[in-house]
Amino acid sequence: AMADPLGVHVNDLDEDPELAAIRARRMAQLRGKGGGQAGMGGVGGYGGYQQMDPEQQKAQQERQKAAEDQRTQILKAILSPQARERLSNIAMVKKDKARKVEDMLIMNAQRGAIGGQIDEAQLIEMLESINEQTEKETKVSRLLPPVAVSSLRGR
Repeated sequence: AMADPLGVHVNDLDEDPELAAIRARRMAQLRGKGGGQAGMGGVGGYGGYQQMDPEQQKAQQERQKAAEDQRTQILKAILSPQARERLSNIAMVKKDKARKVEDMLIMNAQRGAIGGQIDEAQLIEMLESINEQTEKETKVSRLLPPVAVSSLRGR
């Protein structure tokens, strides 16, 4: 195995499994979107992942699975059955949005910001606040017609 000057392969045993899972997901997203868009240029430093031997790949998959299992356990612990069901329904339609909510829940749980289980009503409140944030971000870009935006960029 080659030394990794970019520090991309972080295989420290003391690494936070949650971080590892997030990193692994991000890598998978980058590889998935790499199609023909700007993808490949941005992925540059991650080329080393393709040269992994089968054992490394297997270990990587096992780590991902372990992190995914841990993630599921945390969510089971902090969400009521109804809240879990609602989140899984959202995941069917908007996988990335459900994932963001799960990430938020897990981060709050790890910080100790969640006391007891989150019920469906609390989950709905969280979802609504996330929707408001997303709407604010989208509104800003919709204030100007696309023509005006492109003429501003041209200056």
